[in-house]
Amino acid sequence: MPFPITTPMIQADYSSGLIDDLSIGKGVIPNSAVRKSINAIFHRPRGSISQRLGTTAVGSAPSGNTVTGLHNFRSSTAANNALFASASTSLYRYDGTTWSSVATITSAKTRFLTYLDTLAVLDGTLAIKTSTDGITFVTTGGNLDAANFPITKIAALINSRVVAIGNSTNPDTAYVSSLMSSGTVSWTLGNKTVQVNPNDGAGNLTGLTGNGRIILFFKERGMYRYDEDQLQKIGYVGTPSHESICTDDQGVTYFFGQGVNGVAFYQTTGGQPVNISRWIRRYVEAISPSFYGDISAYTDGIIVEWSVGSITIDDIIYSNASLVWSISDKTWTMSNKADRFRVFSQFITSTGAITTVGGDTDGFVQTINSGNTDNGTVIESEVELPAISFTSRGRTKVVNEVVALVEHFQGLQLHLKADKGSFISLGSIDSYQKRFKNIGLRGNEFFPKITAINSGTPWEFTGLEFPQSEVIDEGYRD
Repeated sequence: MPFPITTPMIQADYSSGLIDDLSIGKGVIPNSAVRKSINAIFHRPRGSISQRLGTTAVGSAPSGNTVTGLHNFRSSTAANNALFASASTSLYRYDGTTWSSVATITSAKTRFLTYLDTLAVLDGTLAIKTSTDGITFVTTGGNLDAANFPITKIAALINSRVVAIGNSTNPDTAYVSSLMSSGTVSWTLGNKTVQVNPNDGAGNLTGLTGNGRIILFFKERGMYRYDEDQLQKIGYVGTPSHESICTDDQGVTYFFGQGVNGVAFYQTTGGQPVNISRWIRRYVEAISPSFYGDISAYTDGIIVEWSVGSITIDDIIYSNASLVWSISDKTWTMSNKADRFRVFSQFITSTGAITTVGGDTDGFVQTINSGNTDNGTVIESEVELPAISFTSRGRTKVVNEVVALVEHFQGLQLHLKADKGSFISLGSIDSYQKRFKNIGLRGNEFFPKITAINSGTPWEFTGLEFPQSEVIDEGYRD
């Protein structure tokens, strides 16, 4: 005999973030985990679901071509501070108002190094260019010994030395400058080279990062630790993209790895890397192998976000997808921005604000997590909430009413489906406690979903309540 459930069903905890159904079975998936999340976050505030912020252009586009490099040059002479972007064959400087071309480069990816009040520009093909004012660039002399600086792609610092990799002739060689002395380094006196396990089957050197005391070298399928005294192979998980390597303010390195355990995102503190993306296998495996080398990342100390190109989820193509990891909560979500970003950099504005900027494929440099639109394009969100079975999955129920609870409801819509049916739209969530009546949906398991198209203040969703008298349990089917 049918009977109403005896207590209201309240769903108000989404603190586990995104966990897909390829990673964990229905019977053990946390009740606080969502199955799908596009352009939503779970850490502001923790446990609720909120829309992400947008992006805003930094001035006009310096070029109509893909931005291939970004760097914020910070000098002890404040007048020389500037943001730099490379695109096509030009290096552009942003003076706080406009972008202007200051040097010729190649169309390859461009990387930068700031040391001894000098900016170095590396592309792996042309001689290294350096500048102390961000306007005049030279290929000889200077604090970084530009004429003798090896032609390489990437550089970092260790114990006052410069370490550079990516020489096309010697792809397993790391070049190490002399110790800094009297404000300069040398590449002819006191310098050395380090052979990073040549021809060990892990591929060529692809990236590096350091904290000033140690360097982590990456190959496509290997990671190595170097402290000037010893080179040690850490594991067989590397990265095909230097831009995918990201270090937060606690010195923990995050990177996208392609190695012995397959494609995943990993975390390391300098030791054996740990797979942190087991809960989103379906999303990681949807990344096109052709984009592995272009994956790029940034961190703001709260999240790490990787731009991963175009992926397909539930037969929907997300052209500019990013996978986002919350550092403290250890949860995931996914963004799909209006633009595809290839490089990121920190940028300290003229007012002292610390921001993150990204360079996109349309030639724009944009501030990330800024504003309520993606450079003028509205943000579309979708979150499939945890499944609800009320009494048990085996019993048939009829849902007649649900109450949506929100703090901000701009553009929110509520949808519901039963079992493997299609979602039906219940309507707009246009009040802080919106009741949806006379639903009459029958099934064993119910799947709520929220969506939004919004260009205003980000919405914040806090949960659902199913009144006890409005959910009828019909028992087990014959």
